[in-house]
This record gives sequence, structure tokens and C-alpha cells, in this order.
Amino acid sequence: KGEVAELTCTEEYAYGSEKPGGATVTVTLEQMYETKDISYGKDKTLIKKTIVEGEGWDTAKDTAKVTLNVEVATDGASALPGFSSQVLEFNVGNGEVCDALEFAAADMKKREKAILTCSRPSICAEEKLGLKTISAEKVVLTLEMQDFEKAKETHSMSEEEKVEFGAAQKEVGSNLFRSGRMQLAMQRYKKVIELFSHIDNFNEENKGKAKDLKKVCELNLAACLIKVKDFSQARTSCDNVLKDDAQNVKALFRKAQAEFGLKNFDESMRIAKKVVEVDPQNKEARGLYKDAHAEQKKVDQQAKGLFAKMCGGLGKGPIPAPGKSAGPMDEDSDGDEDDADLPETAADPPSEGTENKPSDETSEAAPAS
Repeated sequence: KGEVAELTCTEEYAYGSEKPGGATVTVTLEQMYETKDISYGKDKTLIKKTIVEGEGWDTAKDTAKVTLNVEVATDGASALPGFSSQVLEFNVGNGEVCDALEFAAADMKKREKAILTCSRPSICAEEKLGLKTISAEKVVLTLEMQDFEKAKETHSMSEEEKVEFGAAQKEVGSNLFRSGRMQLAMQRYKKVIELFSHIDNFNEENKGKAKDLKKVCELNLAACLIKVKDFSQARTSCDNVLKDDAQNVKALFRKAQAEFGLKNFDESMRIAKKVVEVDPQNKEARGLYKDAHAEQKKVDQQAKGLFAKMCGGLGKGPIPAPGKSAGPMDEDSDGDEDDADLPETAADPPSEGTENKPSDETSEAAPAS
């Protein structure tokens, strides 16, 4: 920064024949800007451009109180209607402001000034700024991190403090889940999972609480991932629970949902059937089994049609589906046998606990009070 350089150019790189002999250009580097993708999914929907370097290296940690000045809001050219410049005070990660400001605040140094460009205007809607709704296709915010308090680092916490902190973060995530703020909720759940990734040295009481919190957050993370249609990662979160709790109904049900989303209908049916074996009154699992059965039927019919076309010139008569023998009932296989393989059940009320709601609402995994 501030460097001055002279570039000597031949005429073909300067003015051509208009000024034979070339030219000398003096260049001064006045400013350098760092740009960073701070979006949750690293999909470049939220880009921070630092225009004034902050102090030191620290950024605001989770739960730290910050003072953030939102100076300007435009669509890239014109001011956004209704916008009012405000100095906001809030605790990072608690969902007190819109997602765009939450992600920006967690990545800014003290006194840093930045331009935030967002191509998902919905995550910039903030009533405190007069931006309850945004019709623009892009939002550009000018921000300054005026100050933040230094929060205690998790590695400096005692076992009891970590359990208390994890329980509070799980509750924040559940509130965000209920309000539909999936990205910020997923971030909370992941923080708790990471916090309790190494608990071998915890005493037995705290270890049990930590395991329960981690399990709840894995289940809730899976529910969020299903909501945003990231079925592969949802399946992974369910597997993380099932490796220690193979009969966990929520993990099984959400894994069946994930397999359905991945179009693995046979596997979805197999897991949904297992849910019903564990919890015979589970209507959600029975419904999922029927849906997966219907979708698998469509896949089988498509495969049968393709196979018939491939073998059309080989002879006459009906062509059996791949892997099946022709039989007298082949043409009448669309009867009401969708749940014939499921265990019988009485007409009792539906089971609680398999819907995609935060798992802390069930007693099996709630932290001890």
C-alpha cells in the first residue's frame, strides 16, 4: 500500500502510432481490499469487502455483545426504501438481528469497516433498520464494527460451564428452528456438536449431559438439513446418532426421510418399517412407508417399460420386470398392499416425537435441569 511504480511501455502497448516512442505511466497503489465469502454454505451469496482494516486479530465470539453501525443500505445503485441508519447492539449468534448482520458481525474486527453484498435479500430483512421487507434483487450494506466485548473462549471453560453454554446454544438453535431461520440454527447446532466432540475426560455426570446435548443437536441438525433439502448430510447426522443408539426413533425416521429425498425408496421403506417395529403407533412412519412404496412402484414400472422396449424384438408375450418371474398376478399388482408388510396397529393416537421439530421437546434427550 502506498507503493509508487513507473511502467515504461512501447508504443504498441501505449498510444500506438499517435505517439511514437511509447509512454511512461506512473502508478500509485492507494488501497487494497480483502473480500471474503461469509455465507453459511460458502455459495458466495454473502460477500464481505473490508475497506478499513480493523484493530488486531480478534473477532467477536459467540454470545459477545457487539456495537455495529449500519451506515448505508442500497440495491447497488439506489438507497433501499425505508432504510434508517442505526447503531445496533446485540449478542452475536442469538438471532437478535437478521442473518446477514449475524454472519458479518462474527467475522469483523474492532473498528473494521466493510461493504456487505448479499444476493439473498431475505436474510437482510431487518425491521430495526426499516427493512421489514425487501423487493430488491441485491442488497449492499456499509457496516462498521464500533466495539465488542470479549466473551470467554470455550477452551477456557470448565466442564460445567461448557455444559451450561451448550444447553443455552441448543435452546437458541431450537428457537431459530421454530422461526424458520435454518442457517443460523444449523450453525448453533454444529457449534454444540463440535464443543462436545472430545469429552473422555469429563466426569460421569457432565459426560452424560454432554452426550445428550450432542445427540439432540445432531437430531435437530438433521431436521434442519431435511428442511433445506441437504439429504446426504442429514443422513450423516442420523448415522452419528444411530451408531450409539440404534433404536432411536427420531434418527431412524429422519434417516428414512433423507433416503426418500435421495430417491433411495427401497432403503426408505426398510428404515420406515423398522421405525414402525419400534413404535407401532407411528403414523408418520407409516405414511412415509406408503409414499416410498408408491415412488418405488413408479421406478419399477419405468424400468419394466424400458426393459420391454429393449427386448421388444425378441419375441411375443409379456416381459417380466428385471429380477422377477412372470406370474398371473403381474398385471394386477397395483392393489392396496402398500403397508401389507408393516406390523398391525390399533387405532390409537399418533406417536409423538418423529415430526421434524426440535428434539429438545422430548424427554429422552433433554438436558438435566
